[in-house]
Amino acid sequence: MPAGLRQTDAPKVVVVTTMKDEGAYILDWISHYKALGVEDFLVFTNDCSDPTDHILRCLHRLEVVDHRFNRVMRRGPHKSALMWAEYEPKVAAADWVLVIDVDEYLQINNGADSLPELLAARQAAGADAVSFVWRVFGNAGVQEANHGPVPQAFVRAEPAHGGAEDYRAFKTAFRNNGKFERMGVHRPFLAVPAGQVNWQLADGARLTEEGVAEGLYAGGEYGYGAAQLNHYALRSREGFLLKRARGRANHVSATIEHDYWHRFDRNEVEDRRLADGFAPALAIKAELLRDAKLREYHDAAQVWHRRRGRKARLSAEGQAFLQRLETGQNSD
Repeated sequence: MPAGLRQTDAPKVVVVTTMKDEGAYILDWISHYKALGVEDFLVFTNDCSDPTDHILRCLHRLEVVDHRFNRVMRRGPHKSALMWAEYEPKVAAADWVLVIDVDEYLQINNGADSLPELLAARQAAGADAVSFVWRVFGNAGVQEANHGPVPQAFVRAEPAHGGAEDYRAFKTAFRNNGKFERMGVHRPFLAVPAGQVNWQLADGARLTEEGVAEGLYAGGEYGYGAAQLNHYALRSREGFLLKRARGRANHVSATIEHDYWHRFDRNEVEDRRLADGFAPALAIKAELLRDAKLREYHDAAQVWHRRRGRKARLSAEGQAFLQRLETGQNSD
């Protein structure tokens, strides 16, 4: 199937996400999911300082995404966006809904041509929900924010196989079939008893009834033979300092400290499969950049990110924070 196109008989998938000051990363991420066959995107933003909103307004004009300015409630940016998303026509019309972030890239490993094709196979096997398990990719010593596309710049990760006690978080695509009450950040909330829900990993392994009821992690086996969700939580050191300054969308009262870095700086093994197969996404990105206004804001976002990242790294606070990272110190 040509990149970015959807077979007429394939299920319709909508991706729902939130962003703030992510302008440097938007086009690579959107192009990747378009290359995986996703046609519908619903993106909420709030309080952006970089060209994120301008990029998304251009993509909205081009009918690539539906962009919404998020009215943030007491529950915080991410959960507020998911509440508003429930009213959106593209969510109502979708066969499958996937809530995912701009630092998460789905990597299909079983030869399926697209995400809709993978979900169609799981749906044929009775799945109501499919969870894609994180595989964490670390910083690998990248200092500056002037790197290329994230999946090509960061290719070192945690091992694919974990021990019995190695539980890894997941994100979940779920069917619009009445069995789920509403979206959640990692998984939807149930509208029916857990025993009535067929919840699978990407390779078809079923979650236990207890896992269906309240699970947020997968242990031992992760379904990576079919797909993995590459999580680039850190990116460059400069990019991480900007992320730290921006704050967390899900836990607005929590700060991002050294323990967060040490948790996600996993570089034990190399996995270049997504990096080496990123050409279809880059072709879609090049096509999008033919729009002059979008190209202007995309280039401005790159400049903003590099300048702000360098300033953060050279500041006294940034130097102190990075020094603690180098010495392996956690938060006080």
